[in-house]
Amino acid sequence: MIVELHIIQNFAPSNLNRDDSNTPKDCEFGGYRRARISSQCIKRSVRRHSAFADTVKSGGGEVGIRTKRLKMRLVELLVEKHGKLAEESEKAAVAIIDLLGFKLGEAEKTEYLLYLGEGEVKELADIALSAWDGLVTLEIGKEKKKKDAPPEALKQAQDALKSVVAKSRKDARCYAADIALFGRMVADNKNMNVDAACQVAHALSTHKVEMEMDYFTAIDDLQPGEDSGSDMIGVVEFDSSCFYRYSAIDLNKLNENLGFNSDLLAATVKGYIDASVKAVPTGKQNSMAAQNPPGYVRVVVRKDGFPWSLANAFQKPVLAKGEQSLEERSITELKKYMDQLKKVYGDESIVCDASFNLYDENTAGLTGLLATVESSLAKGATA
Repeated sequence: MIVELHIIQNFAPSNLNRDDSNTPKDCEFGGYRRARISSQCIKRSVRRHSAFADTVKSGGGEVGIRTKRLKMRLVELLVEKHGKLAEESEKAAVAIIDLLGFKLGEAEKTEYLLYLGEGEVKELADIALSAWDGLVTLEIGKEKKKKDAPPEALKQAQDALKSVVAKSRKDARCYAADIALFGRMVADNKNMNVDAACQVAHALSTHKVEMEMDYFTAIDDLQPGEDSGSDMIGVVEFDSSCFYRYSAIDLNKLNENLGFNSDLLAATVKGYIDASVKAVPTGKQNSMAAQNPPGYVRVVVRKDGFPWSLANAFQKPVLAKGEQSLEERSITELKKYMDQLKKVYGDESIVCDASFNLYDENTAGLTGLLATVESSLAKGATA
């Protein structure tokens, strides 16, 4: 089964997702320049939102952490939870990181960000404890160990690492919910890679976009009265866009990544949808406050592997028309295109097609939408 999420969301003037020149990201689509929010930005907004974390925790799961400070976290666990000496804990942590295939660089941080669940970090700490004598006497970076380093203890640590890190598909391995959704790629240890269960598209404006520029100045509050002029000038670019957002979750893959835990599966999907609706990127929000909730959200659950992005509904840029706003026109075009796809390809595989519309007085709202999807997933699991 596949769960698809379609969102129409109009933002006031903003710069939610910037490129290297601090300009809002954009691209060409359908022959016209469009505003864009990258999928990476969207995923981070979702995984960091409290609606996702709280719902996942209610289902018995956890949210991962992205960090270079693995050594620091391991030492904290070994000292505070297990009562080990700080000096020995640092040696053991460095040894574990080395055995995993990672290198520590400046400030004792890994060379790049690692994406780990807290449960995985605790497992590494447990492995360190199981082979403590071998690890604390190991000289990292040298071909030979000290003579007093028990080789059997070191081998025990290596074997324990393999059993945890080399995760075969046969294992009912439960990853952190966001890692289960978005996957993980580790260049130095491919055994730690996790195939993503969720595909997230770049959000695109449903209409043509022209970038605008804000020229601003600032005056020194202690400037003498007889002086004039500003003490700082600057320029910031922005736009105002109505976005179409799309993502799809492979429920079979997500179920596998979550260790075939049905309660956690339901909580992860519910938390993902809830957070996707509520999460807004943080770029330039303190100066623009574009806190605009979606006008339309649609969730489609289908029992085959033939997902439909509705982005092509907006190949021709949408324009506000008559009394209909840009967001309303975008909703109309999306629904029209969906109906065309159903007519051509059929809708036999669709087991749930639920939505809410801000401009419909009879809409069920977000709470009703989540309840409908949750019920549909429960029926699918039973079937």
